[in-house]
Parts: sequence; structure tokens; C-alpha cells
Amino acid sequence: MKLTPAVRVTAVVALVLLLAGGVLLGLAAATPWHSDSNAYFAELQRLRATLYFGQPDAETFKAATARFAALQTQYATRKWLYADIAYACLSLGVCAAIVTGLAMRFGARLLRAQKSALVVIGVTVLALLATLAGLAADPLHQFYREQLPEWSDALEIPLAGALVAMIPIATVTLLLVLPPLVFRRRASGPLLVFTRPPHWPAILANTFYALPLAFAVFLITSFASRGGWALAPAGLLLLWLFLNGRALWIAPKGEGVA
Repeated sequence: MKLTPAVRVTAVVALVLLLAGGVLLGLAAATPWHSDSNAYFAELQRLRATLYFGQPDAETFKAATARFAALQTQYATRKWLYADIAYACLSLGVCAAIVTGLAMRFGARLLRAQKSALVVIGVTVLALLATLAGLAADPLHQFYREQLPEWSDALEIPLAGALVAMIPIATVTLLLVLPPLVFRRRASGPLLVFTRPPHWPAILANTFYALPLAFAVFLITSFASRGGWALAPAGLLLLWLFLNGRALWIAPKGEGVA
């Protein structure tokens, strides 16, 4: 196990992310829930009175939901922003620590396309589970932070939407990840290859994987969202999976392992 420059860099990144996560958690704990808690709860009590005393109709509930959302904005602090970024820093820090360990163990082999079905399928399952967790975390965090009105079905619909959204995400991911393992079992080459003669397979592979790679990058950039602690690692895993599948289509069959 060698402490190469790459290993040192990933180790430093892991340490910085973990320390930043700890500091941000401390800031989140020290920041109040609302800029003026007394005024917020007084407004909320008046809002609830319009619903629980009398016979409110659908328009009344709609107006109350809009007013509830306005109260969240009016009395918001940075507490949950600090918390969300902290969770993302900690999860990404753990990912960086894992990469550091893998780099120490396997070295330059990490930069070659992976043909092991067990490894690729395992990473695929982790990526899809992390994506689902990230999508479901958004409404769940809002619910446990009391940012959703108790008189609406604002929790059930987003959770159902997360499950529905996973159908195309999982389908596209499997279609991009599994076929290269089946049809390019003898291919071997660098993970970050972009083209090589003949160039038409590289052109096709780069074209088909361009949008999925952009989607993976988008998930990584969502680290500051409520589900970013899961979506950002999911994006990293998907980025590797899509790069790996693309590299297998481009690499020639039977190339020796470097």
C-alpha cells in the first residue's frame, strides 16, 4: 500500500469534508429554528384556528397551505441549510475515505474499466438505493422539521413521486450498465478514454452516455439540498458506472490489463 500523490489528495479531501461537516453541524445546532419563534407560533395558531374551528372548504385549505408556506419563508433561518450541507459533507467525506482505501489497495487499477459483474451490479444497487433515499429524504426532512402543514397530504404525494421517478432512473441505469458487461466481457482499457480507432464506437458511446453523465453530475451538485447527503454520493456512483459502461464499449477486445 503506497501513499501516492493521488492517495494523499483523496485523504486530505476526506479529512477536510469530515471537518467541515462537523463545523456545520455545530452551526446548525446553535442556530434557532425560526428568526422569531414567538411570532411564528402565534401566526401558526391563528392559521390553525381558521381550519379547526368552523367548516372550512377546499379554498380555505388551499389558502391556509399557501399561508403556511409563506410563514416558512418569512421566519426561516440558515439552520437547515447548515444541516443539509453538513450531512452532505459527512457522506462525501466517507466516500472520499473509501476511495482513499481503494486507491491504497488497488492503485492504478482503479483507473481501468471494471468487467466484474459482481462489482458493477453491487455498485449499481448502491447507487439506486442512494438515489431513492435522496429523493425520499426531501419530503421526510420537511416533515420532521415541521415544514409541512399537517392538514394536507404533502408527504404522501412526494414519497409516491419518488418511487415513480425511480422507475425510469433504474431502467435507464440498468440499460446503460448491464449490456456492456454481457457484450464486452473481453474488452479492457482505461476508464477515462474518450476515443480510439476505429472512432465510430467512441462517437456512439459518447453520444448515448452524454445525458446520463450530465444527470450524474447534476446529482453531485445537489449536495446542498435536503436529500443531498444521499443524492451526491449516488451521483458519484452513477458517474463511475456510466463512465465504466462507456469505456467498455470503446475499449478493444482482448487488450492486456495495464
